[in-house]
Amino acid sequence: MSGDDRADGREPVFETGPRLALCALLQGADWVEFRTARDMLGVSDSAISKHSRTLEDAGYLEVRKGSVGRKPRTWFRLTPSGRDALRGHLDWLAQLRHALDPN
Repeated sequence: MSGDDRADGREPVFETGPRLALCALLQGADWVEFRTARDMLGVSDSAISKHSRTLEDAGYLEVRKGSVGRKPRTWFRLTPSGRDALRGHLDWLAQLRHALDPN
């Protein structure tokens, strides 16, 4: 995990902007193209760029750049540590929900 390796699973990097949604999208795929991620999340190019950089800096996201024909393309995928951090954060959220509403 990034930062201070929280034992409870909470990962603050997922708590700002569409980062959690981006990771949730990526958990079920190998590589996802930038435009697909942008369109599925309903955010701007600059928002995807900013949040993907934060996730990449945390070691949770791998970015691949290339081209299709003559058009540049960018693809994303979760790293193994990104998958682990996402799983831990989702478990933490489930525990929090249960603690707030045990029924």
